[in-house]
Amino acid sequence: ATTTTGNYSNIEDNVTNSRREESQQAAKKSLRSLLPPNKEGEDLTPSDSIHGPGRMRNPTTSDASPLCTAEQIRKIAHQLILTEDKDINNSDTSKLYSPRLVGWFKCPKTSWIDKFYAEETDIGSSDFLGISVGCNKGHDAIRTARMGLSDATIDAHKWRDEFHSPGERGVCDQENADQYNVVFPQRKGEMHCIEPMPSTFSELHRAGDKLGLKSKGMVFTHAAISSTSGVVNFPNIRIGQEASSIGDCNSGTGKNCVEVPMFSLEDYVAKYVKGSGPINILQIDVEGYDFDVLFGAGSVLDSTHYLEFEYHQAGKWGNLHLQDAVRLLDGKGFTCYWSGENRLWRISGCYFEHYNYFHGWSNVACVHRSQKILYDRMEKVFTDLLEEW
Repeated sequence: ATTTTGNYSNIEDNVTNSRREESQQAAKKSLRSLLPPNKEGEDLTPSDSIHGPGRMRNPTTSDASPLCTAEQIRKIAHQLILTEDKDINNSDTSKLYSPRLVGWFKCPKTSWIDKFYAEETDIGSSDFLGISVGCNKGHDAIRTARMGLSDATIDAHKWRDEFHSPGERGVCDQENADQYNVVFPQRKGEMHCIEPMPSTFSELHRAGDKLGLKSKGMVFTHAAISSTSGVVNFPNIRIGQEASSIGDCNSGTGKNCVEVPMFSLEDYVAKYVKGSGPINILQIDVEGYDFDVLFGAGSVLDSTHYLEFEYHQAGKWGNLHLQDAVRLLDGKGFTCYWSGENRLWRISGCYFEHYNYFHGWSNVACVHRSQKILYDRMEKVFTDLLEEW
């Protein structure tokens, strides 16, 4: 790997207002061909899916994400071992590598969101609404429900003991993560756990019934979420097995494929969500089809405060760059960060060409800039980190 050192006098020219003002047409064009046709057989474009009528929306933010200074760019490059933009054209891009990009963002510990819910009485709405797309074994959704609904009777350890997935552990050991410490009085709301694999959903449904979680705001739904609605073939294999995706059956790699209902996120919310408030937390983990979910979000994305998604080479991500997602989300008012173990490195306004050659398993966290308290907290995690070394 090439560690970025030396003269940074021209770096700010590489991260200028031209990035902020750069048209989103390139991103739209690269993504349009990857999306399935809509019901009329036409291509679904970002303008078709991301805009639309719907729920209580976030306040409008006119400014883009702030641009990193030359000094911040220098520190990010040093900490993540990145090659300078000006050196990319002279590099063998097939050999670009950063061990920290590869290893640091696989299994994040999101202390910034935990502390926000533990320390702020105002979470941006009176009720809580969380949505976990690709819920799998439910460990993250249960913890999010406990935190967002401020309900100590939603017990992640009891869920771990009740949910049976023989031989299948969470790849990030989620089942053994610390229990969130409930501080504030209980909130009303909903936490949706959406899972397409029939075997896994059946166990989610059973465990949820056994622990009485449906009366506490948990909603378990058997469905796939994508850019359109309809039905789709999905593998039905061992309970809790990860890494299966909506594309496996079409590619011929899926086993025991069965039809499952499929919704765009906007259609899902209209059909299954009772409340009309904003989506406080949106979690997406669909093995390479995360941006299809975002494209089908419609007005839901305009009403989302905080979202997390995975990025890697699986599914459609192999034909996209992270910049495609970050640039479009920035235009919707979101600032995005690499999500590490209690660490954040801002991507929006601080983009490196090096990222275009990286498709390793990683996680991204984004906050809508209208949510100033949470945004300021996440930005402070980032700026404090740059001062650590």
